[in-house]
Amino acid sequence: MKSDVVIIGGSAAGLMAAVTLKKRDPGKSVTVLRNVSNTPVPCGIPYIFGIMGAVAKDLIPDQGFIDQGINIQERNVTSIDRAQKEVLFADGEKIAYDKLIIGTGSKPFVPPLPGIDKGNVFTISKDPVYLEQIFKALEPAQNVVVIGGGFIGVEMAEQVVAMGAGSNCEKSVTIVEMLPKCLMLACEEEFCIEIEKELENIGITIKTNCQALEISGQEKADGVKLADEVLKADVVIIGIGAQADIDLAQACGLEADPRGGIKVDEYMQTTDPDIFAAGDCATKFSCITGQPSGIRLASVACSEGMIAASNLYEKKRKTQGALGAFSTLVGKRAVAAAGLTSKAATDAGIDVVIGEVTAPNRHPGHLPGSVPDMKIKLLFRKDNGEVIGGHVSGSEAAADMVNIIAVAIQAKLNAEQLAVMQYATHPLLTSSPLTYHVMLAAENAAVKLG
Repeated sequence: MKSDVVIIGGSAAGLMAAVTLKKRDPGKSVTVLRNVSNTPVPCGIPYIFGIMGAVAKDLIPDQGFIDQGINIQERNVTSIDRAQKEVLFADGEKIAYDKLIIGTGSKPFVPPLPGIDKGNVFTISKDPVYLEQIFKALEPAQNVVVIGGGFIGVEMAEQVVAMGAGSNCEKSVTIVEMLPKCLMLACEEEFCIEIEKELENIGITIKTNCQALEISGQEKADGVKLADEVLKADVVIIGIGAQADIDLAQACGLEADPRGGIKVDEYMQTTDPDIFAAGDCATKFSCITGQPSGIRLASVACSEGMIAASNLYEKKRKTQGALGAFSTLVGKRAVAAAGLTSKAATDAGIDVVIGEVTAPNRHPGHLPGSVPDMKIKLLFRKDNGEVIGGHVSGSEAAADMVNIIAVAIQAKLNAEQLAVMQYATHPLLTSSPLTYHVMLAAENAAVKLG
C-alpha cells in the first residue's frame, strides 16, 4: 500500500489534518490510521453516561470523511521506518508515505497509586470498547469516587449522578481533588466556588485539599483511602490529566519528551522534514508567555492539525502557540475561561489590571432566560494594556463570550480596543449594549490603566 499522506491518529488533530489537506490539495491521497473502531467526540465522553445514555451516540460518523476521499483504516501501528518511509502494522502489512503526520494524541495519566490495577478502576480513554466497559460498570454502582477535580472529573461526576437519577440505582458520587478548589488550574477561584456549589446542589460530595492514598479491595475496588477516612467505591474514575503519547515517535528516533511531547517547530514539523506532529502528542508553548505549555484540548488539536496539513509541501502557516480556552456547564451555571488566571499571571511575573462586571444577560433583566448575576473578569497587562485572560460565569452565553476574549488575546488587543469594539446585542440573547460584559469590563480596566 502507498498513500501520499499517511496520518496516524483518527481524532481531532488527525481528522482536521485530513480534511484540510483534501481541501487544499485534493489530488493527494490521504490515509488515516486509527487503533479504535470508531472515533468518539472527545469532549462529549462524560455525557455518554448521563445526557446521551449510550456510547454509540457520541461517535463521529466516518461517512463524511470518506465522501471527501479520505481513506480511514482501523490498524494497530507498531513502528515507523523513516529510512524506507513506511508505517508498519501488527499484522505484518505496511503502507508507504511521502509525508507523515503523527496525531497519536495523549494517554490518561495513571498515578502510581496502590490498588490502581484493581477491577472497576477506570481512566477516561477515547476507545468506544473501553467506554462501554465503564458504562456497564457504572450502571449497578451505588458509590462512585472520581479522583481529579478538573474539567474531566467535574463533568464525569455530574453525569454519573444524572445516570442514576430517577432509576433504581441512584448514585453517591464524591470528587477527590488535591488543589483547594475544583477547576482551579483554569478558572478564577470565585468561579470555582460557584461550580462547587452547583455540584453540591445535585448531591456530589467534594473533598478538596485531599489526596487519594490507596484503592482498597480484593479483585475489585471497594474504597478509596484518604489520610483520615475511607470512601466507599464500587467504581473509581481517574480523571487527573493526560500525557503525550510519544511511543511511536520515540521508537523511530524522533526527538520527543515524555512530559512535553514530540518536538515540533512553529510549522508543526518534527526533526524529520517529512514528518509532522499535531495535537496532544506534540510539544506546545504558551501564546502569552512563550513558555512550554501542557494544555491539551481538542480545539488546540484541530488548529494544529490544520497548520500541519497546510505546511506539508509548502510552508504556509505558523502556530501562535497554545492559548487554552475552556467552557463547561454544571447544573444551572456555565463557566468559561481563556488565557491566564490571576495566579498564573502572578506566577509568570506579569502585573495585571483587572476589569470586572456583573450584569444581567438580558435587557430588561426580567425577560425569560435571564441570569441576573452574569459575571466577567478580564486581565490586562499593566505594562501595555493587552488582554491576557478572561473568565465568565453565568448563562450558556459564557462560552461564546469567552471565544471573543480568546480571539482578542491571540490578536493582542488592548483594553481601549476591546472597550470600543462593536458587539451584537438583542434583548432575548444578550445584556444591554450599555452593559455588554466584554465592553464594560474592558472600559473599567482602561480607566484604571489611564
